[in-house]
Amino acid sequence: AKMTSIQVGVRVRPFTIDDKLGVHMIQNGETEGEVNLLNSTYATTRFAYSYSWWSAGGYKRHCLSDMDVADSMHMTSQSDVYSAVGKKIEADLLSGSAVVMFAYGLSGSGKTFTVFGPDAADSPDAWFKHAEPFPMWGILPQLGYNLFKSQQDGWSIKMKYFQNVVDICRDLMAPDAKEEHYKAGMSKDADGFMDIKWCTAAPMHSWDEFRAKFQECNARKAIAPTQFNHQSTRGHCIMTLEVEKPDDDNPSSKVRGRLYVCDLAGTEPAGDVYFADYQRVTFDDGTVEYKLKGQNGDTKKTKELQDQGKKINLSLTEMAQYFMKMAEAIKANKLKPGASIPGCNSFFLGKYLKDTLVSAKTYLFCAIRPEVTYHNYTFATMGFATNASVIKLQPKKATTAASPAERKLMQELDQMKELVKSLKDANAA
Repeated sequence: AKMTSIQVGVRVRPFTIDDKLGVHMIQNGETEGEVNLLNSTYATTRFAYSYSWWSAGGYKRHCLSDMDVADSMHMTSQSDVYSAVGKKIEADLLSGSAVVMFAYGLSGSGKTFTVFGPDAADSPDAWFKHAEPFPMWGILPQLGYNLFKSQQDGWSIKMKYFQNVVDICRDLMAPDAKEEHYKAGMSKDADGFMDIKWCTAAPMHSWDEFRAKFQECNARKAIAPTQFNHQSTRGHCIMTLEVEKPDDDNPSSKVRGRLYVCDLAGTEPAGDVYFADYQRVTFDDGTVEYKLKGQNGDTKKTKELQDQGKKINLSLTEMAQYFMKMAEAIKANKLKPGASIPGCNSFFLGKYLKDTLVSAKTYLFCAIRPEVTYHNYTFATMGFATNASVIKLQPKKATTAASPAERKLMQELDQMKELVKSLKDANAA
């Protein structure tokens, strides 16, 4: 089916505090999900999206109300999410489409978990420490594993990974984590997609090389403990994977698929944030929770986080404004599919993403918390998701003609394969 609008999936993380249940997640059909706010003071309590996922494992330890509702919801696993959206993303990428997936929500609400899985360098469950399929893998590791397993001669897979912190861009692929102003080298490539030219694009030859590179890059990310997350990423992280391969229908040309994985910084207001101390608690069943002890005594650390947070808020607000204005224009029939609106590009996020996401197959994964305490944040996230779900896309593909030398090489490879096969057959006979 032709994808005509942004696909939105909303996922609920496990409880972290004892509280009443704040959400009821229902999936009515393959792409018919709904989120209902429970025990809420809001006038609007029902929101409809493509996907509605309940993943609040361990809820019996913390849930103080509506246990019958909690018991009735299907517990969505990482492989359920991959079956619902990952397989489509994989097929689109291999057919030469540009795919954008971005994760939005409070710090610690589970954004990174859906896209990557656990990614803390000190966790044994970190996705990149597992060479074979692992239940905690998010969309990217499952896709990456399949991609490298099906890689053939004539394929090229390149990776970029960078982080935007305040006004700079940090190249997470560079050994010295090189930094430049985010506007430096940001321009559209030949296919009309935004790129940051100076950031390293490295070819990846195997799944193990990709895992190792990712772990190395992750160690260069700016992170800090806040009351929302014991390891909050202080800025937006963007990874691109470019897959160039012979076109299955026309071997004389190549298709070039692109995946943009955007793990956005947390949406919490900067003034709410403080630098936090945590205690790690391990339960009898082996699960680990980080218990918030309170604010760290060094107020300078909190001030620094709040200053960073102000810039993060501004860039996310601009993105939210963009979606709101786009949604208004589309509802008023003033905007064609794939068209964008002027402005909304004063900060890194808007400048980098706004034109790319309407020219791609775009998935928005919103992460929310199950507790009533967080309803004000949940409601704001639902507003963002509702506007995004209206936006009409005009996905385009990038194709490259194979050079004469490449075509000759591919023919020779095919001939060699035929020769090897005939020799094997002869030996067997």
